[in-house]
Amino acid sequence: MKVLSRLLISLGVVAATAASAAEPAPTFQFTNGRWFDGDAFVTRTVYADRGRLTSATPDRVDTVIDLQGGHVIPPLCEAHNHNLGGDEDEQEVIDRYLDAGIYYVGILSNFPQYTGVARRNFNRPDSVDVQFANGGITAPGAHPIPLRERLLGFGAYPGFTRDTLADHAYFAVGTADDLDRIWPIALSFRPDFIKIFIMQADAHDAAPEDTDYAGERGLHPDLARAITARAHAHDLRVVAHIETAADFALAVDIGVDVIAHLPGRRSVERIAPDAAARAAERNIAVHTTAVLAERMREQDADLFAAIQEAQRANLRLLHDAGVTLAIGSDLYDADSRAEAEYLRALGIFSPRELLAMWTENCARTVFPTRGVGALDDGYEASFLVLGANPLEDWSALERITLRIKDGRLLNLDPAPSASE
Repeated sequence: MKVLSRLLISLGVVAATAASAAEPAPTFQFTNGRWFDGDAFVTRTVYADRGRLTSATPDRVDTVIDLQGGHVIPPLCEAHNHNLGGDEDEQEVIDRYLDAGIYYVGILSNFPQYTGVARRNFNRPDSVDVQFANGGITAPGAHPIPLRERLLGFGAYPGFTRDTLADHAYFAVGTADDLDRIWPIALSFRPDFIKIFIMQADAHDAAPEDTDYAGERGLHPDLARAITARAHAHDLRVVAHIETAADFALAVDIGVDVIAHLPGRRSVERIAPDAAARAAERNIAVHTTAVLAERMREQDADLFAAIQEAQRANLRLLHDAGVTLAIGSDLYDADSRAEAEYLRALGIFSPRELLAMWTENCARTVFPTRGVGALDDGYEASFLVLGANPLEDWSALERITLRIKDGRLLNLDPAPSASE
């Protein structure tokens, strides 16, 4: 066995080259660590062998690292954002995620043209792992079309025009014929999942000229159901943007896999108990994104207080029903740390519950077919070592002493001890 180089330790953050990323991961023995088992921290010796965790002693050990009583947790996660997948240099965002211990990110809307160039920057040992929706499927004139067109007018999306945004940045579907036309185009961009927009689900019987719903009505329920069935036939998950409690119930009834928001960012919405129960029965996960309500705090303090109370009720209802809650922020200029702090301030979850939502629940929602989100044998050798117990001191999550990703060292500051 070799002694871990002090020069390597002094570097702090280790950025693996493309060549080293392709090499087999070294075999590590981690001693004197307190490993989170989902309920508590247990002292044990763990190995990283060929990029996987194991309690069994491998045939060889390259390096021994003494964790010195550090508390080991799975990586943190961001279930819902839009801040990666452009063609510009995104290393600053990647570095921010890795520094925070956030390894897994769900990007719920992006431009395939840009992302096709940028994909080489993700899903490798020295970067974050990302799933991309590409352009979402919405109703004509509905969100995010006005937003995309407004940003285009401000100079965003170089190389695109208002006409070329369509069938790329989004797909507008108002009829079954529209769906037939756009479906092969959407599939040609190879999305990791399909995103649909369900908004004002209970207003589809309103007259078309009713301006109260101009730009606010998402996909017709029949079309949302047809898209979900098509996606599932292609082994693609469906993630539904929703706004209201009625939208939530419709998303559950048509069988989506993930609901991308807690209802009620701008209005008071109460999820029906039977809808929550059906979501749990069907293993439908929910991105929390509760922090988005903060935008109402200064606009209308009384409404914001009422929204927060409804959020507490909805989150308790979903949690008690057994729905998987995954922490996601939907904040372009921030990340899931803001969402975790907002949820903590609501005062309804224990530290253990919040940690599960931010690690296990989130990672398995973003990457449901991978061994991530836990520290069990056979799972990917990716984890964080903290200087204290986060169940007793939540601020310990800001004091990461070691980062391991895909069986490789990412961060060695402060340095662990190493031995022959």
